[in-house]
Amino acid sequence: MSAGDGANESAAAATPVTAPAGSGATGWSRITAEISPRALWHKHRLITIAVVLSLIPRILEMLSFRPALLTADSFVYMQEAINHQLGTIRPSGYPFFLTFFQFLPHALTVVVAIQHLMGIAVAVAVYALLRYWGLPAWGATLAALPTLFDTREIALESYILPDTLYLLVLIAIVALLITKRTPRPWQCVLAGLLLAYACVLRGNGVLLVVVVALFLLFRKVGWRSFTAAAIVFAVPVAGYAALFDHQHGQFNLTSSDGLFLWSRTTSFANCKVIKPPAALLALCPNAMKPTAVPADSPAFSISNELIQNTPSDYLWASDAWWRKDSDPGINGHNNSLALRFALLAIEKQPLSYLRVVSRDVLLTFIGTDRPQDQAEMYLTPSPRIAVLPSYYIRYERDFSGTTENTHAVYPYATWMFDYQQPVWFPGVLFLLIVLFGIAGVVRDWRRFGGIQFLPCGLAVVSILSPALLTGSLYRYAIVAIPLSCIAAGLSCTRLSGRGRRGAGVTARAAGQPDPAALP
Repeated sequence: MSAGDGANESAAAATPVTAPAGSGATGWSRITAEISPRALWHKHRLITIAVVLSLIPRILEMLSFRPALLTADSFVYMQEAINHQLGTIRPSGYPFFLTFFQFLPHALTVVVAIQHLMGIAVAVAVYALLRYWGLPAWGATLAALPTLFDTREIALESYILPDTLYLLVLIAIVALLITKRTPRPWQCVLAGLLLAYACVLRGNGVLLVVVVALFLLFRKVGWRSFTAAAIVFAVPVAGYAALFDHQHGQFNLTSSDGLFLWSRTTSFANCKVIKPPAALLALCPNAMKPTAVPADSPAFSISNELIQNTPSDYLWASDAWWRKDSDPGINGHNNSLALRFALLAIEKQPLSYLRVVSRDVLLTFIGTDRPQDQAEMYLTPSPRIAVLPSYYIRYERDFSGTTENTHAVYPYATWMFDYQQPVWFPGVLFLLIVLFGIAGVVRDWRRFGGIQFLPCGLAVVSILSPALLTGSLYRYAIVAIPLSCIAAGLSCTRLSGRGRRGAGVTARAAGQPDPAALP
């Protein structure tokens, strides 16, 4: 790219794309103009090149691991897509998405291809939002690079799991609400509807409601818009809970929220301190012995923390209490018992609870750049499940017409293994970006955190909620990466004054007072 091209991109970044008042230009016409081949090359050359290059590892991944990357959850989602029953362990928003592909040839391959396109769409949205708020092309492209090229992001897109769709929904909510003008009623309504879908895609999506509600209040969208958004959010979620009650006898989104929270307490619960009633004694975390740690090890080390039994190990142990009590299984009765024990443990040992939550959050950033394994979304030669049981084979056959387990295809897989060795998003850099976004929110405290409050709040909750409710996996944290990059980029525009100037240009074009001149 020549020096003149760079100057053109910087100039375009400093002047937001707006239509003069009375020009008759519509939002769609402006969007069409921005994505024309001429505009893509002259104004958005860097992101265009990055997107084209990001197709290479995605195509290579699809050639390398067929028919898709599969976990135990993948087969459960396929089963729910077939029988149209709401899941008791996890919400069924993703099986609803899968039903659209059930009767297509090579359904799993089609789903993976669409999820790869979703990942690219997220990166383009990150870029577009930051350019809209005045960040230069190179800065906006830099913020999109982790989503475009990180090996673990590409791997997550390749799994039959809801996370990529969940991320796209969150980015869509952000794009609808962080406009320079106060969000219109239709934007609030659509954001509320998308938020309802996020809640049935992943269980911890419910906690995001607080962030979105606060942001709408801070932006003063008006009581009509806020009420409309609340209604379109509440009605589908309540309807889902009512249907779940009809199928499983419990007005809830799942029958597992208490069980997951109980598994979280296994990291610290001491029944000598808790003194649970007789009905809860079986829930004391003594089903498994802690992993032995060398006697000369320091009080805290990353390697020792990583080899400890996780909450998931206790929850899915073959002799877990919920498998053998008077009403075995994932059901309302056992969920209620688990919730009672978990709340009692947190009440009696609050500092211990905060300690394990803080540890898991820290390990999200400093404990994931380690030898490669599937739990951290790295690509490996062997499948996640070595031998598929007969019922998993049946679910896969009924959904997609194939019975294949995940298998590596060479030489393509070798090339992907070589790619993932040097290409990853470092955890420490992730932490710095999150902290920079938080610093931008704190700096704008007079404006209730500024426009960056929404992406930053969604990112922080996405990182904290797994540690609070079940236990951290890097898979859950990946959705926070593009959100954190948006928050950090917006903080940069605030520091440089670009966002304020851009808002002023838009306001003057619309015949409104410049926000920069307002108190």
